[in-house]
Amino acid sequence: MLSQKFIVDAMLGRVARWLRIMGYDTLYSNKFEDWKILKIAESQNRIIITRDRGLYRRSIKRGLKCILLNADSDIVHSLAYIAYKSKIDLSVNIDATRCAICNSLLKKVSENRWVCPKCKKEYWKGKHWKTIEEVIIKANSELIKLEEKNASRGASANPRIKQGNRSIINRDS
Repeated sequence: MLSQKFIVDAMLGRVARWLRIMGYDTLYSNKFEDWKILKIAESQNRIIITRDRGLYRRSIKRGLKCILLNADSDIVHSLAYIAYKSKIDLSVNIDATRCAICNSLLKKVSENRWVCPKCKKEYWKGKHWKTIEEVIIKANSELIKLEEKNASRGASANPRIKQGNRSIINRDS
């Protein structure tokens, strides 16, 4: 089971879907107000992901973990930066992937098919799988650049830099 849990603000639904696909427990609703995000993050020990500087400042004041994304970053750069700040693995664990809609763990029904036990949405490895793999590969490349850039500035050593090769996609593809 993946240990990091997130709550994503209303501006970042796409980020929430990607984190869920990778298996991370990620709460998201475009109806969540800032006070609700702060309350949930505090009570459930979740990392807040936002583009809202005000929410970021309030979360830091309260001692909560929060990642502030640039307003102009695309999904590749957003995932890389989230992985850099939270130390998550950028890969799809087919046994832990979650429903992109409701965040429930998916149930495997056949070799390349899954169903959400809560909302009944069906998932399969189709042509879109190649896009998922490409985004994950690009995000890992960006993550390596971030780690190397930070290491060259004399920041604390990160053992992931020394690995040289990162896990790129699921263990089951």
